[in-house]
Amino acid sequence: MDNTKKARVIAFYLPQFHPIPENDRWWGKGFTEWTNVGKAKPLFKGHYQPRVPADLGYYDLRMPEVREAQAKMAREAGIEGFCYWHYWFGNGKKLLERPFQEVLSSGKPDFPFCLGWANHSWTNKSWEAGTKRIKESTLVEMVYNKEEYVKHFYEVLPAFKDARYMQVDSKPLFMIYNPFSLPDARGFISLWQKLAKENGLAGIHFVG
Repeated sequence: MDNTKKARVIAFYLPQFHPIPENDRWWGKGFTEWTNVGKAKPLFKGHYQPRVPADLGYYDLRMPEVREAQAKMAREAGIEGFCYWHYWFGNGKKLLERPFQEVLSSGKPDFPFCLGWANHSWTNKSWEAGTKRIKESTLVEMVYNKEEYVKHFYEVLPAFKDARYMQVDSKPLFMIYNPFSLPDARGFISLWQKLAKENGLAGIHFVG
């Protein structure tokens, strides 16, 4: 009897490819991840930079046609679903949420998905700090406490209950970017498991 299981291929989905007011304010009007892609320079012989996008060009994730095309390409490539990076900072602060919220509310594309919580503060060090042009500072700070954990759970519950949401052993798959930064990871996980069962779910399948 063959007990091997096939790997489930899930593509990380970065929602930074559309403008938001915060990025306009921090990095300049119209900033998206494409801004950095276009500025990339080769660092060694044979290093192909900048990389120019092929099939979909410099797309904008606010366009549903783009999201449909991405799902079609992923399906044809054998990818099972998308893991959308999810930016929840606490105190009601979210960033880059529009593409996924439109996927959730519209029901399109009809393609499996899960969420990955990018649980880290945003600073300016990603691209500018150390260049002497700008002093390192925190742009949005991550807030951890039990009240925020409950609010966060109910924020993502509609996604967990969506028929497209990916499951493991009948439990929605939820990824945490850096579980070690949680002040009480065990407490967070046990609270969400409790809330999941109270809301008709079998539990949560956590991945770090």
